[in-house]
Amino acid sequence: MAKKRVKKVSKKKVRSTGKKIKSVRSTGRKISLAVKNLIFFAILFALSVVLYSACSNELYLNLFYLLAIIFGFIGLAFLIVLLVLVFLRMLSK
Repeated sequence: MAKKRVKKVSKKKVRSTGKKIKSVRSTGRKISLAVKNLIFFAILFALSVVLYSACSNELYLNLFYLLAIIFGFIGLAFLIVLLVLVFLRMLSK
């Protein structure tokens, strides 16, 4: 049995007009979110350090020490994000 030939459909290319669409950047919202998260994790870090120094049980000491390390690194990450966003905002203006 002979197979039928099928025509291939070629797609038409769309020409760009040369205008570039600017992306909407909401750096103000991102900065406020980074500040809120930084403050939240700084409070959690301080609370963990205070509870670490106040406890005498070995289990609680290890728990609050580990929590202080984790919250400290997360807070440091949000500080770096905040600094990057502020520098990007300063360079874009």
